[in-house]
Amino acid sequence: MAAAILNAAAGSRYLAESAGLFPSRVDPNVVFVMQERGIDLSSHHPRSLGACSGTVYDTVIFLSPSVRENAYHIPLAGEYVVLNIPVPGIAGADGRDGYRTLRQILSDAISECFPDADL
Repeated sequence: MAAAILNAAAGSRYLAESAGLFPSRVDPNVVFVMQERGIDLSSHHPRSLGACSGTVYDTVIFLSPSVRENAYHIPLAGEYVVLNIPVPGIAGADGRDGYRTLRQILSDAISECFPDADL
């Protein structure tokens, strides 16, 4: 979600990539709430953090301290940022309010890290 939000807002100023410790298929609730913002993640295929180990980045952002602590293959970067983003919960009439809250938390965090991203 975070990479897609930054890429949608930043145009050509930034190119965000996404990776995880244990990538799995994209949660259908994530696809739904991102589509509400006009961002299509239906064909996104998550990849592992290890797949990025040969690349040097300007900034690597970990969405939680536990991800940072458990990352065995950390790509080289000029800056590392560790956030504390909550795991979404089931809430609201359609069960997606936790995902909507997560989307907003990520947007706010991205805006703070990249103030010129036009969020």
